[in-house]
Amino acid sequence: MLPDDPLDANQWFDLDQSSWSMVVAPDPVGQDNSVFAILLARFKDFFTVAKPILQDAQLTPTFRRYLTGDPPPWEGAKLRNGCLIIDILDKSGYTTGTSFGGDLFTGLLYAVQQFATDGFDDGTLPIPDPNFPEEYYQPGWIGTLPQCPGIIYREEAHSGIQTSLFTGSPAKDVQHVTGGHSMPGVNELISATVNMAGDMIAMMIGVPPIGGMLDSLLKPLYTDVFLSFMAWKDPSRAQSLGFSHYRERFAAGGDNAYTISALLGLRASMWATREIFTHKFSVADGLPWLVGQNGFGHFYVGDRIGSTVRGTPPGSIYVDRVSEITLTWDRKTAPTWNITIGQRIPVDPVARAFERIQAIMGAIHDLGVI
Repeated sequence: MLPDDPLDANQWFDLDQSSWSMVVAPDPVGQDNSVFAILLARFKDFFTVAKPILQDAQLTPTFRRYLTGDPPPWEGAKLRNGCLIIDILDKSGYTTGTSFGGDLFTGLLYAVQQFATDGFDDGTLPIPDPNFPEEYYQPGWIGTLPQCPGIIYREEAHSGIQTSLFTGSPAKDVQHVTGGHSMPGVNELISATVNMAGDMIAMMIGVPPIGGMLDSLLKPLYTDVFLSFMAWKDPSRAQSLGFSHYRERFAAGGDNAYTISALLGLRASMWATREIFTHKFSVADGLPWLVGQNGFGHFYVGDRIGSTVRGTPPGSIYVDRVSEITLTWDRKTAPTWNITIGQRIPVDPVARAFERIQAIMGAIHDLGVI
């Protein structure tokens, strides 16, 4: 498109960020450890494209205004007053090393999220504890770091937690089955074999070809019989659940076995039956932690923090990302922060898998491949 004022030469090929109303913060080269993803965009808005990728990689988009006098957001930045800075931060650290839980007696367990080569199994791999971050020793520094969560809310009579609601669900089925139709090419190969065998027999005895007739008779017997179902069992889940647990679950979404859709269906079924927890609680600001972005508060949305829950094993600490923060107050109630740790809104993974398959097929269709 033409610039707003085509007669202004400075508006043509404007690469001077000091005049822009919004900028995207650059990332240092070689410091991006986020997981790989398939990026498909054809006349789509950024939210639609980025939402599933950011969810999978546990990345958090941030938006802030730069005001004159603020420290530069990156070295050498020259921005106009009021410029909107857009950045995507890794506040989880789940692929580089962080904590997923622990207890008050032995401390938090330092681990990293690990995916098996088959793409199905995943879990946390304990790794040696890192040196304690130097930021925590600096006077006046407030915040939390993903590699070493430093915020733990303890639910007790004299803590900052005023009200709380904890929802936990252990892992369920250990084996998942999907399919219903044979792997592509199986039925076709059997049909071709029957036709060829019938025609060869007819040729040997000197009668008209009978391959097509034999195939019509035998097709109901072999169609979708061989390689039509596939199953996957999670041994680590079975061992952790003990001798009594849910056995098997049918994973919808994978009609044809041994296809990408079947793999997505199995993975989605395993994700749906994983162990999850959600801890919602309300706190007063500053008791003992301040809510806000780094530099203005100890933690905010996307940061990994921990909490203890009454009624669970003594000293157990649950650690996960903050998924939602809301501030509420009225004439009779002091300002209160409502914080959600863990999964905020249950998402049907099967529906999500179908959405991704539909998106991939739609993109291939848009590109003219099919």
